[in-house]
Amino acid sequence: MIKDLLDISKIEFDVEAEDWKDALRKAGRYLVEQDKITEQYVENAITACIDKGPYIVIMPGIAFGHARPDQSVKQECLHMIRLRDAVEFGSEYNDPVRVVFMFASENSKGHLTVMRSIAKMLVEPENVELLISGTDENAVRELLASY
Repeated sequence: MIKDLLDISKIEFDVEAEDWKDALRKAGRYLVEQDKITEQYVENAITACIDKGPYIVIMPGIAFGHARPDQSVKQECLHMIRLRDAVEFGSEYNDPVRVVFMFASENSKGHLTVMRSIAKMLVEPENVELLISGTDENAVRELLASY
């Protein structure tokens, strides 16, 4: 499922972000440029985090940005960035974050399939380590392409 939505060749590494909001905006930038979501969707994801807290930080070092489906989603999509320097999202147990996914779905159940695929990948500690700090960018791409 990840490989069906994520353009593996466009994963970004060493992205600089001022804070968690900037990290989400940068994770969503490619999807906006590809006309899969609007900038409003990214702002909705930020607002959801402000309103509900850092629930999107799904495990140490990894955030899964998303918002409710609405007219700002043009096509189901996924993008991933890895930050040069980790940022704090306000998660007591899972900060700081270095890997940020941005996901959008046209329906309220779309995120479940993607989350299952990501969870399956992240259950292996070596996969988590590779995503967060692996130096071989091609190995990261190959890992994501296998799920």
